[in-house]
Amino acid sequence: MRSTLIQLLRLETSIRWLDHLLPEQNLNALLRRHFTQRFTLEQRQRLCEQPPRVFVAVKHHNWEQAGLIDSWTKVAGAVPWDWEEQYGQHASNWYQKGKPAFNEELYERVAATHREQPLTHFFGYLSGRWVYPETIHRIGKLGIITLNFGFDDSHRFWGKYRCGQWTGNAGIARAFDLNLTAQDPADVAKFRLLGARVLYLPPGGNPRAFADLPQVEKRYFVSFIGKCYGIRKRYIDHLRRHGIDVHVRGEGWPEGPVSHEEMLEIYAASHVILGFGFTGNSRRKTAVKGRDFEIPLTGTPYLTSWNPLLAQHFHEGDEVLFYRDRSDLVRILHQWRDYPETLASIGQAGQRRARAEHDWAQRWHQVLDRLQQSLDGHKA
Repeated sequence: MRSTLIQLLRLETSIRWLDHLLPEQNLNALLRRHFTQRFTLEQRQRLCEQPPRVFVAVKHHNWEQAGLIDSWTKVAGAVPWDWEEQYGQHASNWYQKGKPAFNEELYERVAATHREQPLTHFFGYLSGRWVYPETIHRIGKLGIITLNFGFDDSHRFWGKYRCGQWTGNAGIARAFDLNLTAQDPADVAKFRLLGARVLYLPPGGNPRAFADLPQVEKRYFVSFIGKCYGIRKRYIDHLRRHGIDVHVRGEGWPEGPVSHEEMLEIYAASHVILGFGFTGNSRRKTAVKGRDFEIPLTGTPYLTSWNPLLAQHFHEGDEVLFYRDRSDLVRILHQWRDYPETLASIGQAGQRRARAEHDWAQRWHQVLDRLQQSLDGHKA
């Protein structure tokens, strides 16, 4: 039965039904038992008493610096490592030379940092393509709590099987003390099936990176910034055929990508920012994304695909706008074109909500508090 379920999970279809087949899990109790076995009494006392000091292993592509790295510096003593272009996961010799070298350097950097001044946590934005479970076990044996953040578990939890390991998070999940999955709470079941500890943590935004837009004149009614893939081009073309001029930038579009500064200027110059909540190339499945919280932070109204998960965080019609299909999207944009003041008030309300409840730093505080409670339960 277990092997059959694993094969079904590999299909990456909806797995909400699976949660009902698994036994109930109390994450706090699970973490307390795990930490009791993992750490000595002396190590647990140190982890309880020492202010958090976190090694942050994250490669910046476009949002990671503001989203993950900078936000950790607000809540803990953060030691970031961005390997930039030193290692390339798509190199022809990646599995033979690149990946072993990356793993060895990762461990040595963490160990050296820990010797200089003890670390309490290791935070990675990693996948099975990047790291070996053995490397995470080695880091954990230094007396450090290990965490991994996953943003693609709805459609890339397994990934592909390469050189004896899954390229997604499935192959490394059990090695971490705690996994953080951000797209859909239903993905928790995948981790649980494998016996991994996991916490669903919605994405957030960084106010310092998004909340202070430049003061410019509004010159775009609706804009979209993001890669050209999946159904996005089909929707953009549909809008343009119906008389709605969409300003588009990003990889794969003729207009090309933008810098972070250019992106903020476009947000400031727009009456509405368009979003697509579909995951991967799906036309049906939606998942929460970082931009679902970053764009509201700008104060510009956000119009995105209907997603009941996101609707739990923002009030529809008051703080964000949702569309159900292409026809609905056209209708909404035609409807709101003549009401810029009302649109502006929706953007302002969304910004207030995002500032109050959806800062990345708030997410990390929640994680640290959860771990602290689990350690406190068995520190003596």
